[in-house]
Amino acid sequence: MVSMDRIGCSTITFRMLPLEEALGQIAQRGLSTMDLGVISRFCPHIDPLTISDVELGQLAQKLQGLGLRVSSLNAWSLTHLNDADGLETELPFLRASIRAASRLGARVLSVQPGRKVAEGYWPEAADQVAQVLQTLGREAQELGLQLAIEAPHKGTLAERFEDACRMIEMLDPSLVGVVLDSSHVLNAGATIELALKRYGPRVCHVHLRDFRQGSILVTPGDGEVDFHELFTGLARLGYRGEFNLELEYQGYGAEQVATELSRALDYLRKEPSHGQ
Repeated sequence: MVSMDRIGCSTITFRMLPLEEALGQIAQRGLSTMDLGVISRFCPHIDPLTISDVELGQLAQKLQGLGLRVSSLNAWSLTHLNDADGLETELPFLRASIRAASRLGARVLSVQPGRKVAEGYWPEAADQVAQVLQTLGREAQELGLQLAIEAPHKGTLAERFEDACRMIEMLDPSLVGVVLDSSHVLNAGATIELALKRYGPRVCHVHLRDFRQGSILVTPGDGEVDFHELFTGLARLGYRGEFNLELEYQGYGAEQVATELSRALDYLRKEPSHGQ
């Protein structure tokens, strides 16, 4: 059961725009919550390594003026914690992201589960990533943040649903939660029902996107995801967080994406769980 004031949008949706314009697009639709994309070269809406406390304060004021609150920072440096140089590059990026998320009043910092490897190397790679994530989870917790991995996710150690479950079971639930992306769940070979059954109350943030015929680049309402099941299932688990649309398309400009965002919001407003 979900009301529209808990549904927002990630700036990844408007990654082709400067941050100020992306925020304007989100605010224009009457949304009050958003995710901030902090992904090097893909959606670098801020650089956590270089942004100052003064600049973070100015951004927080701008968000307040637009009536927006930050649900999460989605922080990937595009290196990987299980690469040879992963710790050298990724750790400073993630620690800076923790600082930025705290300054902006975010509730969750969403991070990667590591780079996909051959099955024989999976246990060692997953163990390395899990140890680092638990250390970062403690650091985030000290600043009032919840660290969470987005699992399953294409191209990662958690690409397949069973691998996502294996990795999650390696993590202390008091330190690291789960970001559930509806499109990646189906892409990983699972269902919303199964994901909620396996993850339970570990879900601490949600990305909304649809899935159809092998594609995760689908507007909600156009694919196979049962959003009613998602909303009602999370309500039964006591989930009180937000649901942010994270829309991506190949070759779309900002105007086309804005049209798809409006369509997604219209669909969700008509969804039977709305307003309950």
